[in-house]
Amino acid sequence: MPTNSKEYMRKNYKKYWWQPHQIADRSKRVQARRIMEKKWLVHKGDWKEVDHKNWIKGWNGKGNLRVVSRLRNRRDWQKKSTRAKLRKRINK
Repeated sequence: MPTNSKEYMRKNYKKYWWQPHQIADRSKRVQARRIMEKKWLVHKGDWKEVDHKNWIKGWNGKGNLRVVSRLRNRRDWQKKSTRAKLRKRINK
């Protein structure tokens, strides 16, 4: 089955995004966005994202949330995951 078919994508989506820990993580991200919207720091369609400073814990406290541009947030995430992979290789 090709990887871009609708059945494959639907199956993969259900398999990954419907897991309990993924649902919990998504709800934390949505709550963080709503907290910042109430403070008028982000708005719908403004290309901003709410970032957790300490992304491992992911708690939505006052000091752990910040508003960053979408490009910066995705770039930083890529760097963090790359660093983690490199650390794994080095520590083997």
